Amino acid sequence: MVADIGGSSLEDATRRMTKFMMVPELQRQYNVTGRMGKLCFKDLRLFEVFYGAPKNNAITQNVNRKDVEMALGKWFTGARDRGGERAARALREKRTSTQTP
Repeated sequence: MVADIGGSSLEDATRRMTKFMMVPELQRQYNVTGRMGKLCFKDLRLFEVFYGAPKNNAITQNVNRKDVEMALGKWFTGARDRGGERAARALREKRTSTQTP
């Protein structure tokens, strides 16, 4: 059960649940609102799982939808760097910068 993943804060629980439930390739396709050409995560049933699971944790039981949206927003912001993409992007940028005169 997803609620058993736990966490010491909403941000920690969000990080742990998302890491468990979504591969990096899928994370990069979404953001909370669906802006900037991405898919909208808060319209998915999966959002309801992320909203309901922290309610079973004594530390995070008083969260509201906005709190969960903000925690997920922070998580999705870093999605482009996960799964080895940060190193690959740094290597591409290094190659580009050494090729320009």
